[in-house]
Amino acid sequence: MYLPTRCRTEDGYLVHQSLMTEVPYGRFTVDKKGCAFIAVYNAVRYFARPHTEEEVHHFFHRHAFLGGMLGTPIFHLGYGIYRFGLRIRGIRYRNLSGVEAGILWYHAGTTKHYAFLRRGEGENFHYYNTSVAQQELPFCDFTDKYVKKTPLLKLPIMFTLSLGRKK
Repeated sequence: MYLPTRCRTEDGYLVHQSLMTEVPYGRFTVDKKGCAFIAVYNAVRYFARPHTEEEVHHFFHRHAFLGGMLGTPIFHLGYGIYRFGLRIRGIRYRNLSGVEAGILWYHAGTTKHYAFLRRGEGENFHYYNTSVAQQELPFCDFTDKYVKKTPLLKLPIMFTLSLGRKK
């Protein structure tokens, strides 16, 4: 699987999904529908699980629900999390106290997006595969700026799966 050099951080996390135009994902490519693969791979890397990006990509590409037409449903993301040796420790809406790392699902305007996040200094988090990748921001600053509100209810749509290793 070929990924442009700019798609990896110095410490090996995947970023810049929009550059992954030649990597297949179901009937589409990662740049269009592959944020779940990137989020799970980054979580696997963070928790030092013994899986390669090729293994994680293969799982999500081969098992893309409806060929990836609707992106990756939450049940498939959850199955991938467990498949690669992680567990969901909780689901959070806004309060991330005690969360070391997780996968944020949020409404980004016209689409929904999964992104891996991990705790930085204090109340700050690092957000991978977002428009602020490799920056540290407080969670409330990120959500206020990047999570869009639903037209009908005027509420932000988002949740965070806090993650840990399987025991």
